[in-house]
Amino acid sequence: MTVAMTSNDWTGPSSGDAAHRLAAFKAARRHTLLVRLLRRAIPIMAVVAVLGLVVAPFLNPLRGLANVSLGAVGISNGKVKMETPKLSGYRKDNRPYEVNAEAALQDIRNPTQVELMMLKARIQMEREGWVTVSSRTGLFDTQKEKLQLVDDVHVRTETGYDIHMRTADIDFKGGTVVSKEPVKVNLGTTTIDADTLDVKDNGALIAFQGHVRAVIVNAPAGTLAGPERQGSTPAPELLAPRQVVPADGAAASPAGLPDTETRQ
Repeated sequence: MTVAMTSNDWTGPSSGDAAHRLAAFKAARRHTLLVRLLRRAIPIMAVVAVLGLVVAPFLNPLRGLANVSLGAVGISNGKVKMETPKLSGYRKDNRPYEVNAEAALQDIRNPTQVELMMLKARIQMEREGWVTVSSRTGLFDTQKEKLQLVDDVHVRTETGYDIHMRTADIDFKGGTVVSKEPVKVNLGTTTIDADTLDVKDNGALIAFQGHVRAVIVNAPAGTLAGPERQGSTPAPELLAPRQVVPADGAAASPAGLPDTETRQ
């Protein structure tokens, strides 16, 4: 199963018969909710841009940049090791950022590979306040411009949003983030679980794949549908949904949709 959200379009099931109309109605409600949440809750690509700033100063600690600090620099097991590297500064929009790690290691025989230990990056965003990305380890390929984050990858916002991944593969050139292992998005009263996460086009498309489940706790009336609708999402009130009951008396359940649960 794949749940894909874009900023301009969405395609749901056909409303040619009663069962499909019911499925379209439920899909419209779920889609509207998820689009709202995901646009606010996944500032991954903004922080990815900051992580890209890590590489240049770490590779050449002698550049003498004013906003870069390093601890001891030495050789360990055939690798150049830089202790407690830290980078800070301001983006073009004058918002501050900072990136630090316990250590950065560069293999002398394979200088395009840079290991980062206990990586932490922070960036100030307009709506979310400070956004923090952390990972126990990271491996940067300077030739391909790709960063692999491994073990306890977290994206947290000052507003309380939390995205937890086991791994994340970031392609700076392609503007993508891929996690092939289970992902959990926590928005306080709402959680989304999925087998994988695929972010494309610098965040324009966010796709949850596999077993996708959304849980909304104490959702107020109207939260699922709401007044906002994006792209081609059908208006629920125009679909006139009806409960379809097969001959055996079991309620019909539309296929191909993510599980959405509301708890009071």
